[in-house]
Amino acid sequence: MRGVVVVLVVLVTCVQLFGVTFISIPPQSAPPGTRAASELVLNAYFEEEWKLFAPSPVNADRDLMIQAAWRDGDTVEVGEWVNITAVDDAVVAHSVGAPRSAYLTSRLAGGLDAVWSNVSAEVRRGVSDETTESSPLTTEDLHDLLGAEEVTGLARDLIVERDQGATTYLTDVFRSLEPDRELVAVRYGTRLSTAPTWDQRHEAEKSVGAVIDGPWRTPARDDPERRESIAGYLERNS
Repeated sequence: MRGVVVVLVVLVTCVQLFGVTFISIPPQSAPPGTRAASELVLNAYFEEEWKLFAPSPVNADRDLMIQAAWRDGDTVEVGEWVNITAVDDAVVAHSVGAPRSAYLTSRLAGGLDAVWSNVSAEVRRGVSDETTESSPLTTEDLHDLLGAEEVTGLARDLIVERDQGATTYLTDVFRSLEPDRELVAVRYGTRLSTAPTWDQRHEAEKSVGAVIDGPWRTPARDDPERRESIAGYLERNS
């Protein structure tokens, strides 16, 4: 009898572990609202990260900050920075097996910082300063501007691709939040928040860094199906 009980306990435990693992890791398909963005940012949606097991574990959070400019009569109104990663963090914090869509914005932020790290901070700042909310860059403009800054080859291609993916996502988010307003321009920013070391965990607080902003960009082409998917995600989790 004891053997039967042991077998049942082991079986139930295995089923539970398999279930939690199955809903937490691939295979999972990207929802329609994020599929295009994930493809444009290469593997930002599906790639696996093993930093928790590295010799220097990750000790910082990376936020994707987003901002929009809207047409208001004859003027352009610039909105406040929005921490869109905070929405995803809430999903992760309250879910045993959070969907992979809840990790998209932090990976977009990390991917953007990774490709921009191939150029100097002065070049990144210079590209951003060349744009305004009233005269945002198209994808072709960004490509040419990077070339003028002597950023060419693979470095330029990666920046343009990931920037376009982020722009697509930002466009869908803002059109979901404000469907009745005319969206003129969008831009992203990244922010790094470093956690205190273990021995200082009771004395120190998390250090929140400044927003490193990208260039103002023209909104991407509207895709109703993708936008509705993101609107549903934001409505459920905001």
